[in-house]
Amino acid sequence: GMVVSKRVKAWLRTYPPKEHWHIDTLRAYDTFGALTNHIKEVPNEFLRRFLPMTVGIDSTYNQNMQELKSLRIEKHKNYLSKIPFSDFKAFEVILPALPDGSQLQISNSSAIRYAQLFEIKSTVEVFCNRGTSGIDGSTSTAVGAAVANGRKTILITGDVSFLYDSNALWNNYIPKDFRIIVINNGGGGIFRILPGHAETPVFNTYFETAHHLDSSHLAKMYGFEYQSASNETDLKSALQTFMSAADGPKLLEVFTPMLENDKILLQYFKELG
Repeated sequence: GMVVSKRVKAWLRTYPPKEHWHIDTLRAYDTFGALTNHIKEVPNEFLRRFLPMTVGIDSTYNQNMQELKSLRIEKHKNYLSKIPFSDFKAFEVILPALPDGSQLQISNSSAIRYAQLFEIKSTVEVFCNRGTSGIDGSTSTAVGAAVANGRKTILITGDVSFLYDSNALWNNYIPKDFRIIVINNGGGGIFRILPGHAETPVFNTYFETAHHLDSSHLAKMYGFEYQSASNETDLKSALQTFMSAADGPKLLEVFTPMLENDKILLQYFKELG
């Protein structure tokens, strides 16, 4: 899939490799403007012939990268230990609670950006909606995946994305073990993170689409068991029962502070540096 982070994209474009080979029988995407060779071959076949030709060398590259990774993990943990309840903190609590063998559907936008900052257990199969970066149909996709896959499916979605596609719940096929976690930060919080944010009525109304809605009535209408949390203690408590078996699907709504989330995330990247 495509690289989500614009920071990573910018870094890769700033420091291009000496060689960038794309191995594919079809087209070669040159996302970073560094493509030097398109090898039109099946990757497995190419590697079968190429790997025996490689020669081992003495290098500290792996050691350096492992040390850098350890430093990043340490800074990550230190920062999370001191931040208040927020989008970032909610993801720290939610992701380790995902059941082994489950399927995680992440709606789009900020939910994906937060999730990629954490290690997700290898037994969890992860799917994200990026496409053209729109919010259309992310809940519908999760419902369809749950029906087709048969595995316990958890959808993590933002409030705007969830409300936008709420008609996805208007069907008779939703499995009993389907779970939705709505991160409700009162609007399209991603626009506070992206360049161009300005605290004006125009921004709040037309870009962020600020609101004071919750999903409790939608949950009741569609027969979902509803829970909510607005702090770390309540969220941890709710998750203990949220993932357990029930007679129908469940929805957990997590309320986070609209005006603090972007500051907490942006400060995280500063401290990592």
